[in-house]
Amino acid sequence: MTHTGELLGTSTVRVTSAPGRAKLVELPLTPAQVPMGVRDEVARHYQFTDGQFEPMATTLDYLVGAAVACMTGSLGGRLGAIGQNTSNGELTAEGTGSLVVDHGVIRVKAIHVAYTLALDEQVDEAKARRAHDTHARYCPVARSIGACIELTSDLTLRSTS
Repeated sequence: MTHTGELLGTSTVRVTSAPGRAKLVELPLTPAQVPMGVRDEVARHYQFTDGQFEPMATTLDYLVGAAVACMTGSLGGRLGAIGQNTSNGELTAEGTGSLVVDHGVIRVKAIHVAYTLALDEQVDEAKARRAHDTHARYCPVARSIGACIELTSDLTLRSTS
């Protein structure tokens, strides 16, 4: 068993610059390069002109996406432990990252995740809500960025009948 703070492994990525302010990112176990760049409000902030960039998801969008995906997976795991199925679309999430300018640099200030869960009839609603209330502490990304980015979420339950 790995102890707290003990090195478990590494994640190595490779980045190549590309035209239009884009970066092509090679991630572990991902066969294709992932393009990352700038979109309109980011381009305006950095005073890029038309033709200097091709609009695409930013690195900050991927950060928000990673947080929302990981938190959703952690909630799904917690719900699975109480008998709630989440493998067929019962759990959905929409995340919103709040971008701010901090000393001239754009950063993610907060991420909010809105979950919707089709609660199985045999699952206790209080247990599902408790799973939601505690899930972020089991999320690797939330644990990695939670000290510098405010992470919040809410859970809406809907009946499966």
